[in-house]
Amino acid sequence: MDFNLSEEQLMLRDGVERYIREDYAFEERRHQAGSGEGFSRAHWQQFADLGWLALTLPEDVGGLDCSFVETSLVLESFGRGMVLEPFVSSAVLCARIVDRSGSDYHRNDLLPALIEGRLLLALADSECGSRFSVGCAEDTIARRTAQGFQLSGVKTLVFNAPSADKLLVTARFEDCSHPAVFIVDRDAPGVELNEYILVDGSRAADVRFSKVELADAALLIEPSHSQAILEEAHDRAALAVVAQTLGVMQGVMDMTQEYIKTRNQFGQPIGKFQALQHRMAEMFVEAQHTRSILYRGMAYLDKPAPERSKAISAAKAAAGKSGRFVCAQGVQLHGGIGMTEEYPVGHYFRLMTLLEKQFGDIDFHLARFAAGY
Repeated sequence: MDFNLSEEQLMLRDGVERYIREDYAFEERRHQAGSGEGFSRAHWQQFADLGWLALTLPEDVGGLDCSFVETSLVLESFGRGMVLEPFVSSAVLCARIVDRSGSDYHRNDLLPALIEGRLLLALADSECGSRFSVGCAEDTIARRTAQGFQLSGVKTLVFNAPSADKLLVTARFEDCSHPAVFIVDRDAPGVELNEYILVDGSRAADVRFSKVELADAALLIEPSHSQAILEEAHDRAALAVVAQTLGVMQGVMDMTQEYIKTRNQFGQPIGKFQALQHRMAEMFVEAQHTRSILYRGMAYLDKPAPERSKAISAAKAAAGKSGRFVCAQGVQLHGGIGMTEEYPVGHYFRLMTLLEKQFGDIDFHLARFAAGY
């Protein structure tokens, strides 16, 4: 297998890295994290203008129809720059669900707007008893009405819900075990958000639906084929997070390597101490392990569900373990400065902590991997 990047892929990677270096410095990120939405609409529009939101979407809706490799290159750089914009939740996860929904009406309505930066989507599917949930008060139920549908229930930990224009909401009919997927305006009557700031500075919310009235056109995916679409989209998002985690690890290693070259102790740079060189070597090995298993995950991304799920779970679990190690070592090698708010390495650790939990933590993916045998 040829792991070399094509000329176009190299140009994409270099372009994203240059953007992060010149326009998304650490102080800019800190400023955006403290802003009202927790990210920059101006940066999001730049992502759209540069074509990054269109990478994996098909040409018939204005996309570039690229492979997942291009998405992973963007997200690795985003991890290195600790980008706050909701790329994975909106442009990877939700875009994939809409694209595979089978509804030409919704595809042609939502996806071009997303590609152009005019629309932000968020998936509301975590609730009491769901695989990624932390608990909630009640399930989300859909009832048919004369005008369409009525939604009631609660969703927890909906990433980027406070800034989303529309929510993709999973809800079960009382006579069906599989959920349907509905499109709901964030500010629709009966939708109530309890917003909060996550550990990395991004935003999420618990969302309550109190007898929210929806038209027939709000139904995006019928229960009969929602499960396969949702699971495949979650797997793609989980692998995107692996690429982002790899970028975080690279950012920590670059910063730590530079620090131990310039920090003097006992009359010489601490990078000359063999014990610290061994630490850096171990960090490098963990990062390369993550890169290798990311490539393996991409090779299985279009395989049938059992094979794909095992490969994605292996990648997500391994990346979580390696990310913890690399970021913890980075903070420790920096000493006291690594714990300060003004220094980036601690922020890398916070972001890695969030990424390890997104779309299933280490324990979840180890269990799913084992269940595949």
